[in-house]
Order: sequence, then structure tokens, then C-alpha cells
Amino acid sequence: MTSDTTVIIRTYQPDDQRAVLDLNAYGLAAAGVPADVDVYKGDLEDVAATYLTGRSTLLVVVLAGAVIAMGALQEVDAMTCEITRMRVAPEHQGHGHGKAVLHALESQARRFGFRYAVLLTGPDQHPAVDLYRAAGYVTTAFERHGALTGVRMRKQLD
Repeated sequence: MTSDTTVIIRTYQPDDQRAVLDLNAYGLAAAGVPADVDVYKGDLEDVAATYLTGRSTLLVVVLAGAVIAMGALQEVDAMTCEITRMRVAPEHQGHGHGKAVLHALESQARRFGFRYAVLLTGPDQHPAVDLYRAAGYVTTAFERHGALTGVRMRKQLD
């Protein structure tokens, strides 16, 4: 018996909804973000309307038929996109899946014509902060979202 170890990064499909919602719930809980403080709340209720129109996308990473990671981007303005919903299932962390989806999102952002990418993460989310810094993102601001502090980061894509 063989197992499929091929990793596929592709655009979200409706059958991915349960896995995407579960990954997002895990990510919020792991970061200590209560659902009512989620600054992107509601975006996953209708993924097609939020991420599959215009210059936005939601990508999933699939391994052995299961969604194990995800990430999205949305247009902020003509030159800037925001990377959101970066999540990797806990049992698949540390294997480069976050880096792979980040690079795929940046490639898509360039194809969409964006020159800059911004994102928001938590100051204590060290694996995420380290990933973004290694990819060339720099901290531009600290933001308050209720009782939580967010780190705004930015990268020039071209």
C-alpha cells in the first residue's frame, strides 16, 4: 500500500469549506484570538464572494487528499494586497507548507499587478513572524484590536 505524498497548492473549491473553517478555528485558538475579535470575521462565510472575485484569492495546500494549509490575499488598493488567513494544521507545521503558500500568494499578487503586500500577525506568533521576516517583510506598525496587539508588516513585491 502506498500513500500519496504529493503536495498540491490550488485555488479553494467549495468542497474545501469544512477544512478551511476548521483550519481557521485552529489558527485563531492557537493565536489566542477570540472569534469576536477576529478582524477578518465573516470572510469565510462566502469564500467565493470574498476571495474568488477580482484580484483576490484563497489558496489551499492539499496532501493525500486533505487540506492541510491555506492562505488568502485581498486587494487593499490598486498597488497593495493584504495576505490573510495563513494557517497550517499543527501536525504539518515545520515542513515548509506555510512558506510554500506564502510564495504562491506572492506570485499570484504579482500576476494581479500588486507592488506591495501587507499582513497582520501577532507579536507572539514567532514562527509566523520569523517566516515573514525571512521572506522580506518588515514591521511597519503595531495595532490594537480590542485587548490584542497586532504587528503590521509590509513587503515590496517587485
